[in-house]
Amino acid sequence: MKLPFYQVDVFTSELFGGNPLAVFLDADDVDDATMQKIAREMNLSETTFVQAASDPHVAHRVRIFTPGQELPFAGHPTIGTAAVLHRLGKVTGDAFTFEMNVGPIAVTREEATFWMTPPPAEPVGGAFDRAAIASALGLPTSAVVSPPQVFGGRGVSFLCVQIDNAANVDWIMFERAALIAATGEDVGAGDVLVLSYLAGVAYSRMFPAIASGILEDPATGSSIAPLCSALAQWRAIDQSRTTLKVEQGTQMGRQSFLHARFEVQHTSVQNVTVGGSVVPVFESTLAL
Repeated sequence: MKLPFYQVDVFTSELFGGNPLAVFLDADDVDDATMQKIAREMNLSETTFVQAASDPHVAHRVRIFTPGQELPFAGHPTIGTAAVLHRLGKVTGDAFTFEMNVGPIAVTREEATFWMTPPPAEPVGGAFDRAAIASALGLPTSAVVSPPQVFGGRGVSFLCVQIDNAANVDWIMFERAALIAATGEDVGAGDVLVLSYLAGVAYSRMFPAIASGILEDPATGSSIAPLCSALAQWRAIDQSRTTLKVEQGTQMGRQSFLHARFEVQHTSVQNVTVGGSVVPVFESTLAL
């Protein structure tokens, strides 16, 4: 069996920026264990496998794997896979839907930018102690400016921690064991989004769940709805704010820019869409 695949950089307009993604086509006959082995071999934040959809109204089924596990949904794989399929003529028009483990995910194209509609996000559980979270991040308590809390839904959630400035976001010395002690195993071993925010621009870093098999992610589209939900809950944004720009990956040398559109209603957000551009890098074939 030969599988064509395409590697792209997502959430960037610069070659070798953003978050790399490998997209494997014609993967209907590839079993789950082999997909996981391929993702481990590619050793990127995520690798996608495009299959025939079970629903005739859906363009394709898309499976998403990190080096350590399959995900129900992820943002940069959705945007990157959409760009590859559109460039190859395997999706038609500027609006289509992917079948993912989390459910149907709508995608649209506006010139060079692809937009997706992620699962909605809301607060999950109560807030955690600022001092304990700050200590796990190697920062003084005063640097944590909002109550750390989990935001998400439908199997996609992040512990969101707002820091006072971008310099302190870069300064983080992350200790996973200390975070688990502060929050419990379920939260502390999961995805952690640390961010600063000012006037419509967020600067973030994302430390993926232990099971993912990666230490830090250069661009995390699935974090944007939780991030917007967190900012609304913390009253950092109000009804006048409808867009957000997020810079991520800079400290890793993979600067990425993610864009969000949304509506704020009191302390919640609705109708979030996440957009970004994609740069082709190379294409090849894997022989199985």
